[in-house]
Amino acid sequence: MIIKPVKDRRLTLIRRSRLLSFEPDMDDRLRIKWADTVEERKAAFSVVHQEYLRLGYLERPNPTGMHYGLHHVLPTSSTLVLKKAHEVVATLTHVLDTDLYGLPMDKLYRDEMDALRDKGRRLAELSALATRRDFCWQRLFMILCRAAYHHALEKRVTDLCVMVNPRHVPFYKKVFLFEDLGPERYYPVVQAPAVALKADLETIADRLRAAYGHLPPEANVYRFLTGSWEDATGWRQAHRTLGSPKPLEREEIRWLLCQDPCSLADLTPLQQRNVIYLCPLPGRLH
Repeated sequence: MIIKPVKDRRLTLIRRSRLLSFEPDMDDRLRIKWADTVEERKAAFSVVHQEYLRLGYLERPNPTGMHYGLHHVLPTSSTLVLKKAHEVVATLTHVLDTDLYGLPMDKLYRDEMDALRDKGRRLAELSALATRRDFCWQRLFMILCRAAYHHALEKRVTDLCVMVNPRHVPFYKKVFLFEDLGPERYYPVVQAPAVALKADLETIADRLRAAYGHLPPEANVYRFLTGSWEDATGWRQAHRTLGSPKPLEREEIRWLLCQDPCSLADLTPLQQRNVIYLCPLPGRLH
């Protein structure tokens, strides 16, 4: 039995899946940006809701037609969107770790996350990843990940963490060189098992260069992540307006939290007081 070297398997995977194949006309149709209005956040969370329902991650539709949590609307969190004209077709949210709120994956992996924090690591989580079914191209996911990676570097994040369905673990490990963080556990929020992974951003560039530096551009994830947008995609105009993400206004946060009270579940008394200070809410928090 002949076993291909890891680098050959990686080259085959990327070429077959066309992960880094960006047609020129995509440049005219799509643009990437930070969601800087409540309308764009609503559209992003609606895509998440729609796709999670389709995949069976939600037991029943939410009356709001959106799926998100408290972490996704905090001022320290930023939501990326890919838009075709005025429609959001793909999204993910970059959640920066805070002393008060931590990260969404603390619900399942608090010990593992605290072990990193005890070492002085600065953490962030990629959350609420979704691509509309009619735009379900992995290439769009790659574009979102590239933007999130650079944002994490700008925020001096040392470890980029993610919870993924076990069937997606090989992809994250082979393509982005993520490493194990925590074992498989059941995640009731999406009614599915999850595995915790992390990428050490202090060493990732060197590891990506070692893994991909010898590969041609159409399979070179190192070049894609570290080069310019134009070099990465081949797009001449690169329609994007990234800049710096803009936090939601207090009234926008308040509106979103009032729409989905479940996003306030399990808050500690200190967190409840902070939420009320951040955006006063009608009635009591439970």
